[in-house]
Amino acid sequence: MLILCDWISCHPRRTLAVVFAGLLPLFSFFLLYPVEIESDVRRGFAEKGGRSEKEFKRFADFYNITYEGLEIWAVLVTEKRSTGRKYMNMSMELLNEVERLDKYVHNVSVVVDDTVIHYDDLHGIEINYVFNWYKYAYSWSDFFADINLTYPVGTAMGHKFFIGSHFFGVNKHKESFRGPIEKMEFVTLWYMNQTPNMRERKRLQALQLELFRLSRLDNFSDLISFEMYGDQVANAEMLRGTVYTVNLFVVGVILMVAFMAFAFNHLILRSQIILILAAVGSPAIATATCFAILGWIGFPFNSIMCITPFLVMGIGVDDAFLLLHAWRRYGKHPVKERMRIVVQQIGPSMAITSATNTVAFGVGVFSPTPQMSGFCLCTCFAIFLDFVFEFLIFAPFIVMFYQAKDHKPAKEKKKRRVTWGKFTKVLTSNVGRVSVIAITAILYVCAYIGLSDMNPSFDPSKTFPYDSDLLISLRNFERVQSEYSPINFISAMPNVSKPQELSSFLEMIGRLEHSDGCYGPERTQVLLRDFLEWGEANNETLTLDDLPAYLSVRKIKDVNIVQYNMTNGTVDSALMNYIVICRGDLDWNLRAKKIDHMRKIIDEYPQFQTSLFDYDSTIYDLIIAVKDELIKAVLITFACMTLACAFMIPSLTGASIATLSMLSISFTLLGILALWGQSLDPVTMINVLMAIGLSVDFSAHVCYHYHLGQRDGLLLKADERITKILRAVGRPMAEASLSTLICMFPLFFVPVYIIVAFAKTVCLVSLLGLFHGIVIIPVCLSFLIRTKDTPSNNLVLNEQKETMLT
Repeated sequence: MLILCDWISCHPRRTLAVVFAGLLPLFSFFLLYPVEIESDVRRGFAEKGGRSEKEFKRFADFYNITYEGLEIWAVLVTEKRSTGRKYMNMSMELLNEVERLDKYVHNVSVVVDDTVIHYDDLHGIEINYVFNWYKYAYSWSDFFADINLTYPVGTAMGHKFFIGSHFFGVNKHKESFRGPIEKMEFVTLWYMNQTPNMRERKRLQALQLELFRLSRLDNFSDLISFEMYGDQVANAEMLRGTVYTVNLFVVGVILMVAFMAFAFNHLILRSQIILILAAVGSPAIATATCFAILGWIGFPFNSIMCITPFLVMGIGVDDAFLLLHAWRRYGKHPVKERMRIVVQQIGPSMAITSATNTVAFGVGVFSPTPQMSGFCLCTCFAIFLDFVFEFLIFAPFIVMFYQAKDHKPAKEKKKRRVTWGKFTKVLTSNVGRVSVIAITAILYVCAYIGLSDMNPSFDPSKTFPYDSDLLISLRNFERVQSEYSPINFISAMPNVSKPQELSSFLEMIGRLEHSDGCYGPERTQVLLRDFLEWGEANNETLTLDDLPAYLSVRKIKDVNIVQYNMTNGTVDSALMNYIVICRGDLDWNLRAKKIDHMRKIIDEYPQFQTSLFDYDSTIYDLIIAVKDELIKAVLITFACMTLACAFMIPSLTGASIATLSMLSISFTLLGILALWGQSLDPVTMINVLMAIGLSVDFSAHVCYHYHLGQRDGLLLKADERITKILRAVGRPMAEASLSTLICMFPLFFVPVYIIVAFAKTVCLVSLLGLFHGIVIIPVCLSFLIRTKDTPSNNLVLNEQKETMLT
């Protein structure tokens, strides 16, 4: 390290030339390739390797599509908005308009990469056959007595079909919803597509965005309005939040530059301008280098990575303040010796903060969600690069361009020094200590109250802006979901000729459909029961070999409900898709618990190889796992931080206080975030890991200088040693904390939950870390510091103390 210091101090220009010569080829990535940001509100926040992945894959295999490309979306038909009415009247005219809308969806066109795309150009699967049957039956209901379209289960020509999958808010003007549909609030059309690659997803997104735009124009029909919700629209809205963030990053940098101009006012104007640009440029170059390297190796960029520049900027500027203040303190030494002293004094503190932040985000790489994992990998690498560039870029600029204004008079200097001395005397007095203990106790009580009410939760709306029109559609779909939450099950059909096996299968279905929140047998759509009734009606002893005949008679052979294998005219095996209808809870945590309960039920019947499918189960997996993942990640990170502190601060007292301070900041932060409206989700998990890493920044500086004081001897009293520590790191810590707050402040104006959550975390860590660093830790140290009694008239010792204090 000393060799590098000597090289930088003697050859700053050559150092910069070598660094930039190595970076320019990397940056050519941005010229050669467009930066494409991938957003996936569903799979991007799914638990990696979770059970839902296998369930998605089996469901996709059943319909002969790929798991990665499975997209389910919906169009919601409502009364014409301009009428102000809530309910639509059932009529043939209404059904014709809904059918016309379905055809319109299939025929709408968009231009993507100079190619005209229609819905039918995408691989779609027809799942609106129940609506089509209902419309057909409705048109003949006045002529045939055996057509009974009673809600929620109708019958027509011997067939039963559940019509509650398309009509919602039915007959609420009456005491009972049962009977023919007279009025309804919503009619829903469902669509399922396969988009196995980025090209197909881009096409589907363009088509969904066009339909979304047309839905807001509301000029399709004079009778109805429609809304739509699809993941690709949510992804586009998520990217819109990214654009917000990037624009406000520029504002954050401008505010930070203005603050640094104030903090660097002891420099001449030329030095101010150059060193501010270097202080901001080092973390910016580190971030750009990180993005370039990830781009060259083909690592996908996601929208959460837009937060990385803010974090790296805040950490990098903190290090710049430390380097600059240390360089200023040792201004009387020659450049070479000055650089060595600065690195020896500040290097370990910078190494601790960089190492701990890198480790914290390194642990976050193993986050269960791909989006958060990618963000942590990017930030981890960028922080490491920033640590390197602070020495290879910012340090050479200090050597070349640091030039202070004329020194202030000695009296003014002495007056400034007295400030920290007075602050320390108040802090270490009995009143000061009691006050600090009381404030800390209040913080802990508030944190405990917040944590006791913190529950696991997450929903896709947290990923896109609050002002999005998509939220209007989402709220209406939540009303639909509160009434209709279908859960698909795929099972091997039992051998109907074996009573015990059949009974066991029906028992499983019975337990599923009587689960909490489910409607029961009336609304369960299971082909097996109708198959058994058909056999009884024909007085036949059924086997699976009768399945093809049954499907043919019922005219559902072309509907993907059953798949069977035949060998020599015999059905060897069959897979069946059936649906249990439940009421949907608006609380995503309760939904996750319901899915977890159903999984436990089907696990008790392994012979049927049953798997469930809920389109939101990727989110449910995340909610179920996040608490355990958080505890595991926090324990690993905390252990790593403790080892790092013990290694970098070779003092049992200093390392212990730094570790306890880190625990205190993290606990208080999590509780205050809960009081501030944040739930336990993957964002909170990463925030806590980030907080652990950032919290070490503040405690490490104080505890390391405490260790230096121990090494230098025990001549100073407790308040004198604390004063010396605060003079060394107090102002840089305060300036670094304030600069971070300034940089993060614009993020509060980004109307996206995830972005605001990160801003809250970083700002709270900065405030709590500063409070611990200059208040709580000094008070703790004041109880621990012991000094030897020395004669007050010992001139030699007094001179040594004066030297140590200066």
